[in-house]
Amino acid sequence: MTGTAPGPVRPEALRDCAVMVEVAGGFAGCGFLVAPGLVASAAHVLVEARREAVPVTVRHGSGVHAVAAGAVRLFPDTGDGGRFHPFPDLALLSVPGLTGHRVAPLAGGLPEPGARLTALGFSTYTPDLGTARPDTLALRVVGPAGDYVRVSGDGVRDGHSGSMLVGADGAVHGVLKASRSYELDQGGWFTPARALRALLVESGVEVPGPLPAPPPPGDGELVAALMPFPVLQRLDGRFLLLDAMSRALGVPYAFEVAEHPTQRLHLHGIVRGCRSFRDGRVALRALVTAVEELAPDDGALDELRRLVGRATGDREST
Repeated sequence: MTGTAPGPVRPEALRDCAVMVEVAGGFAGCGFLVAPGLVASAAHVLVEARREAVPVTVRHGSGVHAVAAGAVRLFPDTGDGGRFHPFPDLALLSVPGLTGHRVAPLAGGLPEPGARLTALGFSTYTPDLGTARPDTLALRVVGPAGDYVRVSGDGVRDGHSGSMLVGADGAVHGVLKASRSYELDQGGWFTPARALRALLVESGVEVPGPLPAPPPPGDGELVAALMPFPVLQRLDGRFLLLDAMSRALGVPYAFEVAEHPTQRLHLHGIVRGCRSFRDGRVALRALVTAVEELAPDDGALDELRRLVGRATGDREST
């Protein structure tokens, strides 16, 4: 039982799965509900608790819950307690008081380079200085780094360790390990969700399968993703789009679509033209390539790439 609805959700929707981990009464790091009554975190967050036999508590939206002695398992059981703690640097905390709450679904594979991930956790690096508060980081996957995966983007500060990294599909793709630099915004590393999934299976925890893939987008969704681009709000800009699509397709003629002065109707015609092309997937990819040529720095490209990836069956890049 995951308590989550199938299909994509916004990453922030999993905020209520996040917990704050406290060791000896002080903020130590982050974690999240991965099964009823079970919290996942980073092992190095809890090394001191095991070494010094001090109390551990977790703070959840439902309240503060004490973790019984012996209810904390570290993988591996020993390490330096810092960014170089050995792989997989994971911890499981049994918290019986946290049954009946929503838990976070785990992704099945590795996210693609360039994919956006949202870290949902807590830190003291917020406007409420000195108090650990909910915090959110925007990160991008760079690629494998040994057994871990490296990310770039927002500054990962001390205390973020153990945060869940949520993708655009609404699943957790990893557990945040450490920063590359606690002084500079250089991203860091995470343990991939597949390592956590394997650990749960070995521990006898019932783990649901990956979230089902969302259905292919309809024409209306693709049109909605094209509407925000300023260049496509002009008729001449849409003609430039058709010319760029022809170049991307390598055809000696303009990609033909009936002209229409209304942006939405004209874009509907372009999308339908892609669908009816001799290879609709090739035409949709050419559409993305053309928009990238006309608006290379537009933030709306992420959503367009994601939707076209669903439409063509390609792996999503965001």
